[in-house]
Amino acid sequence: MNEYLSAEENVRINALRSYDILDTLPEQDYDDITQLAAEICQTPISLVSLVDEDRQWFKSNHGLAARETPRAYSFCAHAINNPTETFIITDSRKDMRFAHNPLVTGDPHVIFYAGTPLVDEDGFALGSLCVIDNVPKELSESQKSALKILARQVVNLLKIRKQNKELRQKDERQRAEIEEQKKIRAALAESEARFRSLIDQAPVATCLLTGQNFDIELANDLMLSYWGRNSSAIGKPLAEVLPELKGQPFLDILHNVLTTGEPYTAVNMHAQLVVNGVLRSHYFDFTYQPVRNKDGEIYGVMDMAIDVTDRVLAQQKIDEAQRQILSSFEQSPVAIALIDESELTYTMANPFYAELVGRTPEQLIGKPMLVAMPELVGQGFDDLLKEVMATGEPYIVSETPVMITRGNQKETIFVDLTYQPRQNNNGKISGILVIATDVTGQVKNRQNIEASEARYRQFSQELEERVNQRTQELTLVNEDLVRLNSNLRQFAYIASHDMQEPLRKIQTFSSMLTQKMGNQLDEPSSNLLQRISAAAARMSSLIRDVLTYSLVDNSQQKFDNVSLNAVVTDALETLSLEIEQRKAFIEVNELTDLQGDKSQLVHLFQNLISNAIKFTPEDQKPAIRIQHFKKKRTELPAEVQPFSSAPEFHQINITDNGIGFEPQYLDRIFKVFQRLHNQSRFPGTGVGLAICERVVANHGGGITAISKPGEGATFCIYLPV
Repeated sequence: MNEYLSAEENVRINALRSYDILDTLPEQDYDDITQLAAEICQTPISLVSLVDEDRQWFKSNHGLAARETPRAYSFCAHAINNPTETFIITDSRKDMRFAHNPLVTGDPHVIFYAGTPLVDEDGFALGSLCVIDNVPKELSESQKSALKILARQVVNLLKIRKQNKELRQKDERQRAEIEEQKKIRAALAESEARFRSLIDQAPVATCLLTGQNFDIELANDLMLSYWGRNSSAIGKPLAEVLPELKGQPFLDILHNVLTTGEPYTAVNMHAQLVVNGVLRSHYFDFTYQPVRNKDGEIYGVMDMAIDVTDRVLAQQKIDEAQRQILSSFEQSPVAIALIDESELTYTMANPFYAELVGRTPEQLIGKPMLVAMPELVGQGFDDLLKEVMATGEPYIVSETPVMITRGNQKETIFVDLTYQPRQNNNGKISGILVIATDVTGQVKNRQNIEASEARYRQFSQELEERVNQRTQELTLVNEDLVRLNSNLRQFAYIASHDMQEPLRKIQTFSSMLTQKMGNQLDEPSSNLLQRISAAAARMSSLIRDVLTYSLVDNSQQKFDNVSLNAVVTDALETLSLEIEQRKAFIEVNELTDLQGDKSQLVHLFQNLISNAIKFTPEDQKPAIRIQHFKKKRTELPAEVQPFSSAPEFHQINITDNGIGFEPQYLDRIFKVFQRLHNQSRFPGTGVGLAICERVVANHGGGITAISKPGEGATFCIYLPV
């Protein structure tokens, strides 16, 4: 036992070792299961993983070169903690348990993981059957169900392996016992007749039956034990000793051997015998050999038998496991077939595949492809199959047309087709797995759409001439608006510049008065002077923010490829003093690149991060998290109405632990000069969020926020992909 592990874990590891499976050579049965799991779940990697005290060891490693990894980094070590459920990690980078795992950050880059525990009949989770991808992924319910079915087949194989080991040990003990019996009988052989000695020393159950009644003249102990009888059976007719043989074929076979002189040999022959008062089923390999006297006359039959009940039952379990695998294949919701290299003959075809090609499985299996489906002649699929077998390279094609016959009518369908070569134990290509998906409806819908678009283009051409005249009129109006906007921007700049100059003088003069006369002024006068300075500072800040707001104009911005990581870095550098003073903790996830105006985007993030710090109480350290997601247009919140028509958007969340706000004020916070708090508690101009909203709008996106009082706030930015 490992003293560092719990008692339960040591028991589980001992159960795993009882299967004698760790560090064994690869086996085709396991490799077939992982290959099928990878193909069903559409992942590049599938593993049969067994977890001991130090590592996870792979009995089968489809798509992965490594045979083992440390247990400390193992996803499967987590999967076995709940033996009844499939353990699924959609994106390991977002899971704190795995985000820094070397198997995630490095090769093989485990992003998606799904592992079904391998639970034996005693309830021990030995490991898992898992599928892995290096991109985020989700499994359908049918894929999860198939993964569980395949996991049960792995457990069946392990169980059969253990039973075979026990059978081999039992056979060895049995052979040892037989050898011991031979030695005992050899000591007595000198006092007995040569023929009797031969029977008694036989390494298999042996008896001599004589006469028409098949009297038991001789029977060794092993034969008597098979019958469940003792030596009192010697000298009695076989039918009297074993009345249960009535209705079974053995007496008739013995009579035929006695009368014709033809030996009879049987393998795995079923027999029912009463042993210890109970009628049980047994299986035997046996030979009935006619025995002749010195004159050549047949006077009896020698019966030599081996009890193979355990072997037959084990084989039946193997056959049942194979039937279950075949059942999983037939019930798969994907059209699947297996084609053998010999004349491209179908060896398997599930009902979905047969329905797709307008046949039944019986009309396909055992027949060459071009015989079962003569309409494929000349379409080139046989040449593709031969090329895949010759090169060993899979063939994948989308929306390929296939002319087939269904319901006695020829029709063309479109399928997504995969030809995956299958290898035997020697690495030779033995056949091809065919996976087909009917996409005829999609193709025809697209063709209909293209036809509609052609009609639309024709209509557009007719409409264009009507629009041109109106466009010219609107162009003249737009030029007037452009001139007006330019004049307004110049006015805003000049006005703000002219207003800054007297404010600076007010601030300078009030500062000079404070320095020269601060000690001579009474308290009311000193207070008035301080209020003049504070008002001038607020007015200066307000003018700067109004100027910034007026200059955020999409007509002058320059869109380039911009790294949001670099944008956030620039914003944090500008706010470094504020961050240091408040001891703020800022976590930035990996962001993305997009088309935008970098200077405006820096201003956007600078305002939002500064707000997050400002609206965190003074006695609390600000904690800010910046995350990136992708959202389809249909997934955007109802209050977000972006100007861009893009089908997909970047979502950047900026979450803080500040004071938050009531949701009812969401429509106010992005308007100019709107504030939710008094100036003395949280100073500001009420323009910052309006600037943020304008920058996002210039980029064709939208912005909203989620918050509750005392629970912080999350500002959600949506920018088009």
